[in-house]
Amino acid sequence: VVSTLEDLGLADNTLVVFCSDNGGYLNYKGGFENISSNGPLRGQKTDLYEGGHRVPAIFYWPNRIRSGESEETVLTMDLFPTFTAVADATSEETDVDGTDLSSFLFEDENLQDRTIFWRANEAWAVRQGPWKLYGDPKGVQLYNLDWDIGETKDLSAEHPDLVARMTEAWKDWEADVDASAEPFN
Repeated sequence: VVSTLEDLGLADNTLVVFCSDNGGYLNYKGGFENISSNGPLRGQKTDLYEGGHRVPAIFYWPNRIRSGESEETVLTMDLFPTFTAVADATSEETDVDGTDLSSFLFEDENLQDRTIFWRANEAWAVRQGPWKLYGDPKGVQLYNLDWDIGETKDLSAEHPDLVARMTEAWKDWEADVDASAEPFN
């Protein structure tokens, strides 16, 4: 893709993004075993554990985006507001999820801290900084992803105030989102 853009003289005017929308299946329902690996991450595609959605992303735009690596958390829902900002096609009348990444990509600015929410079937998760709260009908689990990227040690009993605060943030978000969508499997 990049070679073709360069050959056509379009590379300097094209933002290229390469990413996956989810982690890999570990136990594919077609009889394939060990079809993929999510490394040290717990979970797989459709899970709300890190193995279900933590994936690398590459943003490429010659002479516009600095080269390097970042540990910032970005989401695929950040792509639409970023693309519209880059194309100068934003509208105050449109309420979209996601964050415009332009200043992060082009001006070396860090992303502002934000609370991130996920929901899938009866499971939900909240991310605030290094903390991730996972909930389902069985209960909640709290992890510090800076220390435990594999989500192996539940810290919910040690941090009940944090669990309560993050659970309340989840409830507020859930009340604000159209929850009429059908669950997916």
